[in-house]
Parts: sequence; C-alpha cells; structure tokens
Amino acid sequence: MTRLTGVLLVGGASRRFGSPKALARFRGETLAERGRRLLAEACDEVVVVGKADDLPGLPFPVVDDGAADRAPVHGLLAGLRRARHDVIVALPVDNPLVTPGALRALGEAGAVPSGRIPLPGAYPRALLPVLEERVARGEISLRGVNPTTLDLPDALLADADTPEELAALGLPGHAVVVGGTGMLLGTTRALAARGHRVTSVARRPTEVADGVAPAALDYRESDVLREALADAIAERGPLELAVCWIHTDAPEAPAIVANALAPGGRLVQVFGTRRWPLTPVPLAIAYREVLLGAVGGRWLTHDEIAAGVLDAVDADEPCRVVGERG
Repeated sequence: MTRLTGVLLVGGASRRFGSPKALARFRGETLAERGRRLLAEACDEVVVVGKADDLPGLPFPVVDDGAADRAPVHGLLAGLRRARHDVIVALPVDNPLVTPGALRALGEAGAVPSGRIPLPGAYPRALLPVLEERVARGEISLRGVNPTTLDLPDALLADADTPEELAALGLPGHAVVVGGTGMLLGTTRALAARGHRVTSVARRPTEVADGVAPAALDYRESDVLREALADAIAERGPLELAVCWIHTDAPEAPAIVANALAPGGRLVQVFGTRRWPLTPVPLAIAYREVLLGAVGGRWLTHDEIAAGVLDAVDADEPCRVVGERG
C-alpha cells in the first residue's frame, strides 16, 4: 500500500465567497476541519498549507506557502517540500463531498480526475522540479502537470464558490433507513425532523412520522430490495444517506444499498453483537460503522440506540461505539 501525505489547500482568496472559505461551516464543522479529517482518513499524514496568518482560528497549524500571490500551485509546492512520503494527495478546502475512498484511490493510482480537473489529485515528489520550473516561467495552472487520470463522478468534485452554493450542498436530502421501524425508529423520526426525505424499509412498516415513506419488503430478497430503492430514488430523489441495521442472513443487502447511494453519499451500518462490515466499499461513498454495546451491564434501550446512531451520523467517523463493548 502506498504511503501518502494529504495536503489540504486553504490559501485561496475566497473573493466570490466574501469570507475565508476555510472557516465556513458545513454539516457542523468548518470546511478546513472537514477537509483535514477526510484526508486523515485516507492518508498517513496531513499537512495544511496556505497563508499562515490568514486563519488564526483553526485548531491546527497552517504551513505558509511562502508565496505573495494566491494559487493552488504554491500550496502544492509547499506540501511536496514538507511531505514525508513520495506521493501527496492535494485537496482544495472547498470540495466537501469528496470521500476518503476517492482520495485514497487517487493516491494509489498517482492520478488526477482528468486533464481538465487537476484537484483534488495525487502528485508524486518527482514532479517537484517540473512545478518549480513552471512557476519560475510564470505558469501557475496545474492542468496537464500530472497526465495520469482516474475517472471520478462529477458530484464528488463539487465545489462551493459562494455561501449559497455551500448551503445548497449541505441541505438534507433523501435518506433510507433499513430496519427503520424497530430499534432505529427514533433515528428515522429524527432524520425526518431534520428535513430529510426518509424512506423506511421494513417488513412490517408502520406510520412513523411526516416526511417518512414506508417501503414494505423483506430485505433478504435482493431483487426486491434493488427495485424498492430504485423506486424510492425515482420518487424522492438521489440517496445521500443510508442507515442500515441488517442481519447476517441478508449478506447482499449492504452492497445493494451502497450501490444505490449517490456519489458522496454515506452508508452507516449498525452492528449488534456481531460485526460483518461491507467489503469492498465503493470509492464514491463514505462507509461508517456503529458498534452497539451495553451500559452498566445492561443492553442499550431503543432511545439510547437511536440517539447513539444519530450521533454517529453527525460525527461522520469511520467507526463509532455506542455504550461499552467487551
């Protein structure tokens, strides 16, 4: 496995945005915190590069790119010089929907998304003299610097040039909860209360809440599950979030749900006593696990499970433990 350095680029001028993008908030965290967190999940080290004096409120250091003007190439150069590893993955701070899997895939392939889109992308240290020569000639564009490409869905690369665009990217969308009328009932209701359009998949769906559409099916029947998800997407829009508590007698179901998610979506899989994670994970989605435990020697209540799963959705971590596990 390739050792990677993640480089978060926070040195942009943010002229159209009107204030530093790095400090703008998206789903409960600043864009800088989010970008650094995603890179940390995909890479072996992370360096944040920009104008060191511009962002004093960040909870981590910013390496100054040493340039008078503002262009991504300066951050890339500073990152290459600072990196401990031979390949860096550079991420602009305003790409909030990119997934750790996509970043890792770019790094492993040493690639950029296309000749037209050089960021986010991987840049080997061997390109450092090429970049230095280009900048010395006044060429600051990164297009064509790395000819190796890895095709990614356009939705993963969405950026936000204005506060309105950022707000639109963060709006609650379509969510599916598989097993959403049992111990995840509170999670289903909470997602609907937040403004999500929720599809609740269960064998015996009941009236849950306004904004929740029931889908009566047995998720062990793979073709039925695929068809129901396709119908839900047609009626309620692309799936951006899936919360699933699926038993081991439906081994195909997690992958079916994962493949139904839109690029940039998240699959949160909940496990009780037995953990059986999804593999392989599509690079266009983020995969999260919730491991349920006990509290003071007793099993979690339904309310505790629902609240814990919702907290895990908000935290967006690779793995979250609710309660205590032995």
